[in-house]
Amino acid sequence: MNGFWLKVGEKISQFLVWALESHPGKLFGTSIGFLLGLLLVTLGFWRTLVLALFVVLGFVLGKRQDEHKDISTWLEKNFNKF
Repeated sequence: MNGFWLKVGEKISQFLVWALESHPGKLFGTSIGFLLGLLLVTLGFWRTLVLALFVVLGFVLGKRQDEHKDISTWLEKNFNKF
């Protein structure tokens, strides 16, 4: 039985490598859609929306940090309006 699961794991990893090389956009879109659907079912709409907003905010701040741009100027520019 152990050999069976090794073959299954190998086939799945081969498929994922092929999908990443051949259709990265479709794989990414399908994965995001599945994850959002799962979150909507388990958490509900509003909690999923708040979680998505925090993920986007974290991505933007992390991207600015990676690009060695000052985060405080972005925060002041976007949140000083309120």
